[in-house]
Order: sequence, then structure tokens, then C-alpha cells
Amino acid sequence: RERKRSSRHTHWSVGPDEAVLRSGDKLGRTALENKPQSGISLIEVMMSAFILTIALMAIAMTMVRGMSSMFYTQEQLIAKQKAREALESVFTARSTQNITWAQIQNTTVSGGIFLTDFQPIRGMGADGIANTSDDASEPIETITLPGNDGKFGTDDDEVRALDQYERKITIGNVLNSQK
Repeated sequence: RERKRSSRHTHWSVGPDEAVLRSGDKLGRTALENKPQSGISLIEVMMSAFILTIALMAIAMTMVRGMSSMFYTQEQLIAKQKAREALESVFTARSTQNITWAQIQNTTVSGGIFLTDFQPIRGMGADGIANTSDDASEPIETITLPGNDGKFGTDDDEVRALDQYERKITIGNVLNSQK
């Protein structure tokens, strides 16, 4: 601040932000103190809370879908493994000559050994081949999953019967189907 002398009054030269209000302001507040207050209003807080809630709900739904997808993937993996197992039993029986080429047919064909329609997934009977008539005496297969501790072979392992799965083996002539 600079002080200038004049003949009548002493004037102070100050910046515009520090100017003392003279008219109607007896307390001597500066111009900055009389500006309207700025800040966050209640509506702005509510809107930001709403947007944050929507974002968190989207994240939660993504997690739910991920868990659902993981369960579905596990079920698909079991089904694929059981189908692969049945196919391998047929190839093994054919390669070891436990069955003849003519027997690799459904029971609707004379001499065929494979049952038609969907069958429960049972243990393979005496012939070691899936979905044949001797499988009916075998119990429904089970699968053992790790328990809460995540380890196999402990007391909390979960044994689940595969009673919701069915398997169908259809043997057909590929050459005749293209006509």
C-alpha cells in the first residue's frame, strides 16, 4: 500500500479486491466478503449420490452375472467330460475288439448294443461301454467337489450325484445321410 498526501485527506491506494465499501457498510467489510457464497448444494449432492448408486449397482450386476456364468461353465465342463468318456469307451472297445464293427449300432438295428433315447449317466457295466443294457444295474455316477477349504480329500468335500444329466448315443451311417 502506498500512502499519498493531499491537502485535505489522506488517501490509501489499494487494489479493487481490498477496497473498503463505504456506502451502506459500516462494518468495513471488503468486496470479496460480500460476494454470493459458492459451494455444493443439496441437489448436487443428491445427484452425485444417485449416479454413484447406479454405478455401484452396475458393478454388482456384473459380479452376479460372472458368478452365474461360472456355475454354468462348470456344468458344461462336466457334460463335455462325460460325453468324451462315453466316446472313448466306444473307441477302446472297438480297438481292443471287445465288440465287433456290426455291434456299434443302436438297439433299433439288429445286433446293435447302444440304448436309444436319453439314459441317466450310470457307471459302465461289465462290458466297460457307456449306454448299453448292462449299465442299468450300476448306480448313477457321482462327482466329488472340494468343500469350503478348497482341498480334495478332506471331510468337507461335496459329493454330488449326476442325476440331472442324461446321455444319448446315436450311431448312424454318415454316407446315407448325405443323399
